[in-house]
Amino acid sequence: MDFTLTEEQQAVADLANRIMGDRIDMERLAAVETAGGWFDRDVYGELAAAGLVGIALGTDVGGGGLDLIAAGQVLEAQGRHVAPVPLWSGMLAAMAVDDFGTPEQRRRELPGCADGSNVLTVGLQEYLNDDVANPMARVVGGKLVGTKEVVEFAAESSRIVVVAGLDDGTDNGTISGTGLFMADLSDPAVTMEAGISTRHQPVHQVSFYGAPCEPLGPADGASARWLADWAVALLCATQVGVVDRALRLAAEYTSEREQFGRPVATFQAVTQRLADQFMHVEAVRLCTYAALYDLANGNDASLRLPIAKWYASHWAHDVAHATQHVHGGMGVSIDYPLHRYTLWNKHIECSLGAGTQQLRTLGARLAAG
Repeated sequence: MDFTLTEEQQAVADLANRIMGDRIDMERLAAVETAGGWFDRDVYGELAAAGLVGIALGTDVGGGGLDLIAAGQVLEAQGRHVAPVPLWSGMLAAMAVDDFGTPEQRRRELPGCADGSNVLTVGLQEYLNDDVANPMARVVGGKLVGTKEVVEFAAESSRIVVVAGLDDGTDNGTISGTGLFMADLSDPAVTMEAGISTRHQPVHQVSFYGAPCEPLGPADGASARWLADWAVALLCATQVGVVDRALRLAAEYTSEREQFGRPVATFQAVTQRLADQFMHVEAVRLCTYAALYDLANGNDASLRLPIAKWYASHWAHDVAHATQHVHGGMGVSIDYPLHRYTLWNKHIECSLGAGTQQLRTLGARLAAG
């Protein structure tokens, strides 16, 4: 396989990095965090105006009509600049509506998603349930019941796309299928309890007490698996940008920081450790691109996805430790950028299954043949 980006995909990557690189720096991030909300609306508006927020949506609703690999480039750029904008959750929800929604749902929701005026989010994770595609949330008689954890940008979103089982309405709780459902977050049957993630991002526990909802396609399990897979792939793409930039910060710092009259980077132990991390970063990149390629081309990614997420968890964790180590005390200073990359790294590592869970998943799939 050749994972070289096409001319269009490379243009997307260059544009996303240029916009975020030009606008986002330490001072801006600190100002956004101080203001609260963890949402840089100006940068998000610029990304939307440039066509990047809707890059993978259909052209008939104002999108760019490109594929998952192009979307991955936008997410990678976000990770590289630790940009506080609703790209992962918002793009996933919009793509789900684009792929599985009715013509009316697409016309109603997606033009606003593409131009940045309508923010959607996704509800995937549940307490004590590792399997996103087999949720405990239920839809009974068109009403959604259940709770989703660690929902990003819930307070800024109009609607949420959730994975839920379709209850047949009998007292025995038989589930006739699993699919995607969309609910209005302003409905009185929806409550949100605020929390803070590892990267200091506001997240919410969103509970549904018989909230009206709309199905996105049939509840045949295919859409639920689709969303679970694409969520992991785009999360890994974000991690590529995070670990790549953290390693570059470490290389820059050790090349300038002197000890015993010479740069720290010239010491063999430092050089060898950063060389190991370079291999880990490239492994995260390669495995992520392989998973994106498979999903974008309709191939079976059931093995490549847990491999990619394992690298984006286990070895990304090692990158975080090593880059902190070679920085010494500077690495934990809140006036220096590295600490944000470490916090983002940890958030992504633990989201949708950390390393051990990915190995269990991979082992079960290999055992099943």
